Amino acid sequence: VHTGLNLYHEQVELTNYSLFGIIFLLSIFTISYYYFDYINDNIDFIIKFFTVIFLASCIYAIYNYQPDAEHFCGGILVLNPSIEQIERFGSRVSDAQLSFREYIFPENSHLGMIAPSVVAYFIYKINNQKFSMFSSFLMIMFITICFIVKSSTTLYVGTVLSLVSIILVNFKVFNKKTLISFFILIVFSITILLSDSECRARFVPTYGEAIDFSKVEMAAPGAANSFSSSTKSIDDIKSNRVIGGINKDLANKIENTMNTGGNLSSGVYFHALVIAKKSIIEKPFGWGINRYDQAFSHYNKIQPAKIERLNFYNNKDGTNNLVKIVVELGIFSTIFFLFCFLFLINNKISIELKLFYLPFIITQSIRGAGYFNGGFLLIVFIMLFTYISVYKKNS
Repeated sequence: VHTGLNLYHEQVELTNYSLFGIIFLLSIFTISYYYFDYINDNIDFIIKFFTVIFLASCIYAIYNYQPDAEHFCGGILVLNPSIEQIERFGSRVSDAQLSFREYIFPENSHLGMIAPSVVAYFIYKINNQKFSMFSSFLMIMFITICFIVKSSTTLYVGTVLSLVSIILVNFKVFNKKTLISFFILIVFSITILLSDSECRARFVPTYGEAIDFSKVEMAAPGAANSFSSSTKSIDDIKSNRVIGGINKDLANKIENTMNTGGNLSSGVYFHALVIAKKSIIEKPFGWGINRYDQAFSHYNKIQPAKIERLNFYNNKDGTNNLVKIVVELGIFSTIFFLFCFLFLINNKISIELKLFYLPFIITQSIRGAGYFNGGFLLIVFIMLFTYISVYKKNS
């Protein structure tokens, strides 16, 4: 109905993309309605099955090794870079990190969208019941791969926000071992986010040449600052950056605080936030389900981004589901986020379900790939029917 009213008001036809989105939404809704209890009862098996498939994919990927993006948030530096890596990265080879191309998740951030749920659930379970050697092995290997060779800003931020949110509301439910384990993981994640320039760059609302300003050495008095063999000064580097849709002074303050410039990822992210801001002002009731691409096209025609790629990247998913939901549902999106909060604070819902489901929502709200990738919509509907079921049992 919401989408139909928008189409009628704009006098436009329903696109195949929007139509298929509605069909998939109704299909997942139906599946969730009939099977939410079955899924809730078999989360242990689902996680173990997924972890086995993922680790098998990693083993195969290592056997058929192909280098992945060697510059990402976190990870371990390559101590002895190969000649190929030296030729590929030049002066940035000293920052190259150990990585491999894995087949299930094309990008580290895609793994980061679902990993916080698995990690949180694993840690809680191992601190509250006896785990078999096989299950313990799966947990250790999964966490190691996620945080060492396939890490991402999405993983660290999602882990911190998810655990902090759940602990604050459900503090009394956890024993000391679980709280200590969660605390260690939170501190570790925050430390990486603050210390790694690749992590910090994701929070800077500029896009241009990615340079860690803390590594720029001062040249002789009266000469320009230098970075490795470059003769560019910090001012030269900053002057070539693009700041999209955000106050320039605020952007500069963020850049100075983070002590690094932004990159393509941050450029795309902040470009999506600008679209959400314009949309909520111009169309407060939203564009309709799965019509973010229409809003994206509309606002980019009015005011194109200075960097051409920003006018095309993530034109359907908004880089995160918070932006996508706000643009498509407008003020009605508050209903969704209110429901998530009610699910979080409901004492009748088991902590295991909260630890598994809520990190999906929280993480993919800050960095997602739409409703149908990463299990977002499936999780939302399972949470909905679980909440209704619990409410009926206790009413």
